[in-house]
Amino acid sequence: MIAALAAMGACMLVLAGCEETTEPEPIRTTTIVLAADGSFTQCRVEDFDSQYYQLSELDSMIRQEVQNYVSGMSEGGQAVTVEQVDVLEENKDRAMVSLHFADSGIYEDYTAQMDRQSSKLFYGTVSEAIAEGYDLAGALQDVKKGTAVTAEQLEKIGDRWVLVFEEPMQIRCPSKVLYISGNVRLTEMGYVDGTEGEGLKYIVIR
Repeated sequence: MIAALAAMGACMLVLAGCEETTEPEPIRTTTIVLAADGSFTQCRVEDFDSQYYQLSELDSMIRQEVQNYVSGMSEGGQAVTVEQVDVLEENKDRAMVSLHFADSGIYEDYTAQMDRQSSKLFYGTVSEAIAEGYDLAGALQDVKKGTAVTAEQLEKIGDRWVLVFEEPMQIRCPSKVLYISGNVRLTEMGYVDGTEGEGLKYIVIR
């Protein structure tokens, strides 16, 4: 029970999308909302039996876990913060928890410690991703042209931000999406849908 609740999460219902839409859709599925400074908000949406469990209990548990994690870090501070613990407005049996992470390294460490599972996620520059061993040239394609991205092109966009992830979820970005891998797709609202593809998924934004 506790492990299941700890894995829950979601975001505020009004957040900016990848194409800077003026009226973003409410978040109803697991989502990550990227910020331009390398931080991001983890947003999970999962079942919550409101007949048997109190939202206040979930809220207290999540906040205590975050406090325990942060207190054990040398940096402490704002490495992980709780933004929201709530239920979906249209469905009280779906829980929403929003956690903000300072960077992807902290996210991976937090997930490993609190959820006791490995969760691959990298959010940094293209140059940093290549240095970490990610084969971007073999994975990315131009959103408009549909053509594969070459190593020469990657050298020219080394300062662009790239997200690498493997969990099934939606991604909302702070700027326009330039390149994606073949196992994700852009939605009509401009978000990146990575809920169905298998393996590592890649997104490069302007």
